[in-house]
Amino acid sequence: MRVAAFLLVMAGTASAQTQLPPGTASSMPEAKQAAALTAKDTATQQAEEAITAGQYERAVTLLSPLATAGQKDARLFYDLGFAQDALGHDSEAAAAYRAALERRPEDGLARVSLGLLLARSGDRTAAEQELARAAKTPGLPQDVAARALRALAQMHLETAPAQAGEDLVAALKLSPETPQDAALAAEIASAQHDNAAAALAYRHAQQLATAAPEVALGYAGLVSHEHKNAEAKAALETARTAPPDNRVLLAEYASQELLLGDLPAARSLLEHLHDAQPSDSAVSRLLASASVADGEPGMANPIYKALLAADPDDPGIQVEWADCLIRQKRSEEAEPVLQAVVVRPNLSQDLLASAEGMLAFAASSNHHPETVLAALAKRETLIPATAPYTFLSATAHDTLHHTRQAVEQYHLFLTQAAEKFPDQEWQAKQRLQILERNR
Repeated sequence: MRVAAFLLVMAGTASAQTQLPPGTASSMPEAKQAAALTAKDTATQQAEEAITAGQYERAVTLLSPLATAGQKDARLFYDLGFAQDALGHDSEAAAAYRAALERRPEDGLARVSLGLLLARSGDRTAAEQELARAAKTPGLPQDVAARALRALAQMHLETAPAQAGEDLVAALKLSPETPQDAALAAEIASAQHDNAAAALAYRHAQQLATAAPEVALGYAGLVSHEHKNAEAKAALETARTAPPDNRVLLAEYASQELLLGDLPAARSLLEHLHDAQPSDSAVSRLLASASVADGEPGMANPIYKALLAADPDDPGIQVEWADCLIRQKRSEEAEPVLQAVVVRPNLSQDLLASAEGMLAFAASSNHHPETVLAALAKRETLIPATAPYTFLSATAHDTLHHTRQAVEQYHLFLTQAAEKFPDQEWQAKQRLQILERNR
């Protein structure tokens, strides 16, 4: 989960878990309370006591009969919305918050709660409107206004990162900085393509909370994009035990071990995670990839079969499965899988390039040189050719007796290979001697 998304979820749940509704303590002298209480007041008081005790269903049972169209008490509707919110009843909670605002438009707390709920529900436009209005409500407690501004910063992160920065600065003027603020500042800098500022912000966040998993994950993601995998692994190492068994963090740690080539360690950690929760598809895919990379593609077979049974139309899983088949010398099975993938719409550039490249390998093993060249031609419109693919091109042209093209591609391959592929380089040199002698 991205750090910003994590913060948005946490901000939403906090409104239903840590912020008590207004009015839980009466300002009336105790001697007068008993005489002044009506049936509605009694039910509201009991409901607020239930909310304080975490008995949200009881609160809903107490308040629902009183929440009628003629009811004028905004506090009652806010309490009902709060309890429904805590129970995950989003539509009921939103209706109650709106009813509270109809009766008291200046109720900033109800507006913040509604905005956070709308943000969690995916109605970003309405959420932004409510939170922006709430943040400007006169007399709103500073910590509540800061919560609204932080939520706005999280929503603006992807669409308007500069505005997100302004929102966060405004929030920090109202309440103390947290490690999550520093992590969000890093994401804002990263969204503005200022990786240096992002790295500084993540380091600052780590100083504030040395072992915070979300901070470590954010920093690891940043430096991993710069291929600093050892640094990413080190950042994750500090947070591995706080809290223990954080699956997201451990999976990311294992992925960095994979990128660093520490395959046995990665597989051991991923097997532990997979055994604990076999339904976690992200971990399953990492484990399957690790098994393939470690030279045991057969171990990945049952994992890929389970993944495809759960999601047969996922092109990413299909491409990985095809790679697994190719490495088991089952290219005749892989080629039709890849042929189906490459004609699918809306594939990412990276995934399409990977699929076309694997299709070229499968087709080469299946002695389909025309398919090899067609796949490589499409791949090269997406990313530059590297030595292994140039070699495939050369051998395909050679098979089709395209002598000029084969000679050109063999020479290019030898330049790209730089003595890293000795077997193929020997073959290329042998073929060049034959082809150039016969020209």
